[in-house]
Amino acid sequence: MADNNKEKMKKKMMLEIVTPYSHFFEGQVTGVVIPSLDGGLGVLPGHAPLVVALTPGHLEIIINDERRFAVLTEGYAEIGQHLVLIVCNAAEWPEDINIRRAYDAYNRAYARYHEMKLNSEESLYARHSMKRARERMHLIFLHGSDSQKEQLNSLTGGTLPQSFDVSADNRV
Repeated sequence: MADNNKEKMKKKMMLEIVTPYSHFFEGQVTGVVIPSLDGGLGVLPGHAPLVVALTPGHLEIIINDERRFAVLTEGYAEIGQHLVLIVCNAAEWPEDINIRRAYDAYNRAYARYHEMKLNSEESLYARHSMKRARERMHLIFLHGSDSQKEQLNSLTGGTLPQSFDVSADNRV
């Protein structure tokens, strides 16, 4: 029985992540955790077929015993027994995130969201912009380099903007 468990652990599946701008990742993985609308969805080789809507959040890629993290934005994942295909608007490794840009984007979206003239569509767009920027900063907070964390702390005072549900109608 123990040998059977070892064989399952060695199984891999193909992961492909595609954005409009690049082929972000392609390779054999032992597992992946995807930021879905219902929370983090863990996928291992042999998973039942499924299509999942993505929300901005952290992606965890597991290759053998190593873990790699990235941030994804809106999109979808098509999951099969041997292939996970993720199509999203953007994907970034922590080292590729421009911290100042993410911080400024959050502040612009926050200011836009709190304008009283916004219609519901503009309000929702501003909320999604805030969530994308916050997820980028949160990835740096958790998995960035020491210099990235230092830069983020100097911009935010060591406190990340509050997270919230982008689908809710209530103002932050």
